[in-house]
Amino acid sequence: MTETLRTDLEDVYGRYEELRSGVDELQRSIATMQVSAESADGAVRATVDADGRLVDLMLSPAACREWDVNTLARVIVETVQSASAGKYQQLENIVTSHRADSSA
Repeated sequence: MTETLRTDLEDVYGRYEELRSGVDELQRSIATMQVSAESADGAVRATVDADGRLVDLMLSPAACREWDVNTLARVIVETVQSASAGKYQQLENIVTSHRADSSA
């Protein structure tokens, strides 16, 4: 094997290792991602994971005392939906950042 070919193969393998490492980091970032949203008045806070599953819900005592159950339920659903929508933006940011790091 010529020295040039050996060098070319080492370069290709090195780039492959960098890409693989970047993909591993991307997968870790997505797997641990959590996105939170608050209702307009801050009485409800919902956190979802990368799959959009609700992983945390916080309700202010005032919301539980002052709102009827229908209002509370509506605000909870809206806040969870907002967090889930934010998940897509955060995923886009993670992937965009990964692409920028990979092309540098």
